[in-house]
Amino acid sequence: MSPPGERDPRPVAAIFRTPVFNPTERFIQDQAAALTRWRPLVVGLERKGEVLPILREGMILPAGTADRLLFSARGRGGGIEARLRAAGPRLIHAHFGTDGLKVLPLARALGVPLITHLRGYDVTLSKAALIGSGRPTWIRYALGRAKLMRGGDLFLAVSDALRARAIALGYPAERTRTHYNGVDLDRFHPGEGPREPGLVLHVGRLVEKKGTAVLIEATAGIEGARLIVIGDGPLRGALERQAGPSVRFLGALPSDEVASWMRRASALAAPSLTAADGDAEGLPNVVVEAAASGLPVVATRHSGIPEAIIDGETGLLVPEGDSAALADGLGALLGSDDLRSAMGSAARRLAEERFDRTRLTARLEAIYDEVVGSVPNVCCSGPA
Repeated sequence: MSPPGERDPRPVAAIFRTPVFNPTERFIQDQAAALTRWRPLVVGLERKGEVLPILREGMILPAGTADRLLFSARGRGGGIEARLRAAGPRLIHAHFGTDGLKVLPLARALGVPLITHLRGYDVTLSKAALIGSGRPTWIRYALGRAKLMRGGDLFLAVSDALRARAIALGYPAERTRTHYNGVDLDRFHPGEGPREPGLVLHVGRLVEKKGTAVLIEATAGIEGARLIVIGDGPLRGALERQAGPSVRFLGALPSDEVASWMRRASALAAPSLTAADGDAEGLPNVVVEAAASGLPVVATRHSGIPEAIIDGETGLLVPEGDSAALADGLGALLGSDDLRSAMGSAARRLAEERFDRTRLTARLEAIYDEVVGSVPNVCCSGPA
């Protein structure tokens, strides 16, 4: 970062997300904020939540309703395009396929490459489910994603499993790569104090694919187990009615508070499953954060989760939707200090080797360099 008053000489990467940002999307902000050789410039259509201080400078949002509607309809134009053109980005990095399709016309107008991060529902939801959602952006994506597949310069999937599904869907194999979300190894780290006996942690948006209902059923049969649920979502009311007195719902919490709970818990449960509409995970960030925290995980063999858990070494894997197997796994961890300690240490080593954000940021910036090097930089030379 340049000293105050001096122009930042780093090339600009426009980080595009329609909502800036949903509360559950801290991972997008963290990834952008970690850039060192490139300067992130956040671009979006609505301010939805808190933005990290390092990302607020120069942030581009619509000047008003007319500006937002114009861009939503055309994918370019108005004050957003004018301001971004003046900033001279070398590339656009969109998050989720829905936003990649939305911003494709802008990338073409500016003559810069478009990188689209594929993260889950944008690959796993069926065309019928996307259309049936009633969301205009999802419907447009369902009907027009072939255009993104043809026109996007590079696609990054958050796991090998999601990459395989993306290619099966029609994304070009030669332009679709795996790039994991990194974890801040300083924020998520093992604590020095003792962990609380019987404390099981579950973190995620309360939707069907997180498997929370299966987890509540599983923990009900484990003597001495206490379940802490962090997160919010449309199923919270139903889940609270299902839960007994040993379950506490804390709602959505800041990342630092989640990290603190991970240092207190004895195990984390990530019983993800494929929802009725096909919605599935890419690779839940909470699994990687738990590994960095030295917290063993019991999770399902679902999507990219086995890429972050070595079964029997850093955690335990069970079948999707199997509450009995989930209870057995959690019971085994909660019943053995030695097993938890060994798996927690192995999980931390795995996080350091495979998911270190510093290392993955360097890899992402190398991808930026490569993509820009393969596309002539003609940004901002034409009419607005």
